[in-house]
Amino acid sequence: MNTKEMVDQLHAWVKVKRQCALTDAHVQMARELGLNAKRLLQAESPEPETLARRIENLYLKRFKKPLPDSVSPLRQALHDARARERAEARERRRRKRQAEKDHLEAMRISMLTLRHLYGGIGADDDYSGRPPTASN
Repeated sequence: MNTKEMVDQLHAWVKVKRQCALTDAHVQMARELGLNAKRLLQAESPEPETLARRIENLYLKRFKKPLPDSVSPLRQALHDARARERAEARERRRRKRQAEKDHLEAMRISMLTLRHLYGGIGADDDYSGRPPTASN
């Protein structure tokens, strides 16, 4: 998943958190369980306590513990994803500039190689690479 999709998903989780009155711990548990935020929003708007209780029960059943070891705020995850997206954009721009420089350098080397091979073809030279003789 690219970071653009990750940021979009995190925005969906922010919306779920706000509409369903969930805590950061509930959102993190739901994300670790692999629940889909958009489907939770489309569901028949359950009571917030019911959704929170369902998430807690599923988390306990799968991970055998009531809460994650450390809860990071959703805002922090969104901030990290945006920072990662900006860093990837910078890296793409840097790679593109480097590719352009490499291409120009390869063209320069090709031109120097051609000049060396053909000995600097001028107007009086033929294309054989030999200097002109008096009989020509």
